[in-house]
Amino acid sequence: MSAELLMSTSLAQRAQLKQPVSASMMDRVRFDMAVAAADYGYRLGARQEELRVYELASYYSVENAVIPLLPGSLSTPVEDAIAGLHSLYTLAGYDQYYLVHAHFVFPYSAAAPLSQLRAFYLEAQNTYGVDASYLASINLIESAFGRNNGPSSAGAEGPMQFLPSTWANWGQGGNIWDPHDAIMAAARYLVHYGAPNDMRSAIFHYNLDFDYVDAVEFFARAIRADPGWLDRFYYWNTSG
Repeated sequence: MSAELLMSTSLAQRAQLKQPVSASMMDRVRFDMAVAAADYGYRLGARQEELRVYELASYYSVENAVIPLLPGSLSTPVEDAIAGLHSLYTLAGYDQYYLVHAHFVFPYSAAAPLSQLRAFYLEAQNTYGVDASYLASINLIESAFGRNNGPSSAGAEGPMQFLPSTWANWGQGGNIWDPHDAIMAAARYLVHYGAPNDMRSAIFHYNLDFDYVDAVEFFARAIRADPGWLDRFYYWNTSG
């Protein structure tokens, strides 16, 4: 709850800031510093909350004790985030309550701005009918929103982690490393395999493991329960 308070306070501070009317350099500097401080406060809150979610995901008794104490608006996405982590742990061959620590290794600025990514998800949704939350979830899992673009051990590349051979079929001549092109290609690929009517089958063809399917669905469900969780996930495992 302290992390939630820090994020909400930072958002409120950011919303209150107005571009200075004065052309004074000092006024512009003060404004820029205030914006930077508010934005950093939000990122810090998101990372603090991530630590708590990872802790809840690692201890069954603690998870069961804490979740009922949270407000309903928070408990639902937190439960979904925990379930998503558990699915990823199982996919990696761990016990679902394995103690995993968050590692803040990616510079937050190494990804496209979230406003751009959100626009790309919505463009793909409007064009192909695939809910934006699924595309965001895949982008999170595959590359931390484009901060870890590979090539992977299997040779997958780019923010949505396509094999070059698969990209040749679905990239429509785009750039595999470009987030817009990759997100649109992912939507086309999912539609080919059943989206939006059969999302589980479509996601399964993205990675042939139902634990992966579950992870995508749980993170997407958290985003749909509270769109602000996309902002939180965007800063998970980041620094700066």
